Amino acid sequence: MRLTKISISFRSLLLCLASLLASSLACAQAKSVVGIVEGSATLIRQTTRYALAEGVALNEQDVIETAPGAFAQIELPGGVLVGIGESTRLMLRPRVGKGLTAPSLYLLQGWLKTSTSGTFGYASPAFEIATQAATTVVYTTGVQYEVFLESGAAKLTLRDGAQAIAQLAAGDFAQRREGATPTVARRAAPEFLAKVPRPFRDRLPARGEEFAKRNVAPKALGEVAYTDVAAWLRTEPAVRLPLLPLWRPRAADLTFRAAAKADLAQHPEWEPYADPEGYARRMAEEAERRRAREAARQAARQAARAAAEAAAAGTATGGGKP
Repeated sequence: MRLTKISISFRSLLLCLASLLASSLACAQAKSVVGIVEGSATLIRQTTRYALAEGVALNEQDVIETAPGAFAQIELPGGVLVGIGESTRLMLRPRVGKGLTAPSLYLLQGWLKTSTSGTFGYASPAFEIATQAATTVVYTTGVQYEVFLESGAAKLTLRDGAQAIAQLAAGDFAQRREGATPTVARRAAPEFLAKVPRPFRDRLPARGEEFAKRNVAPKALGEVAYTDVAAWLRTEPAVRLPLLPLWRPRAADLTFRAAAKADLAQHPEWEPYADPEGYARRMAEEAERRRAREAARQAARQAARAAAEAAAAGTATGGGKP
């Protein structure tokens, strides 16, 4: 009986340890991590630029940019694999404003391949996509896009006034060119397949477990310049407005401030920080105009009141004559 109790206790201990280990691995893999970097890729985190490296854990509002010829892969919680092609800009878990539901990532421009056995979705200036057990290859710039669904199913929602929705099945190819009507075909266009980045032509390899217990710190390259973030500050208000608190401290740099001031038409919310003297002057002028308008309204009311009193007095005087 004693041996049986010891055996049961030992098995319980092993099960408990196994459960804790599985829980620890799950927690470790719940973070977003960089799995592959080939060529030059940059991480922008808050106001600093870093060299993107394998094993780096990613945070909310991190920006990844790849150079021409480069490739990177990140792995998100839930086993989502994201391949990032050359000359691509994306933001991880952006904070967004009115008009956009917070996506897992925002693809500003470039190439993206995603693969997952579950559900996943992200947004771009042109569309939002929600996938189910799917592998997709996407290229987008501005309002133009090309979406190829290798496998699975997806819902493509255009972010224009019409909010058109396309239900895509495996093999479908959705496309919109500048000034053209969106189309969906049963196969990808040959010119699209010819330009797909080479790393996208193979299955994306999962490498998250290799980095689950490693803590890789990215190498800092310096503070962000205006040119590093200008594309983000020129995008839609729902994305760029929440970025103001993130990058506002860089306005203390005179070079950054001058560049932002020259581009204020693209992001007028930066005026108090990019052109504080001009903003103060404009506010004073607007306040003076408001005071002048209020003074004019008061004068008009007083004149109207005086006219009404004079009319009433005249009526009273006239009423007293025989």
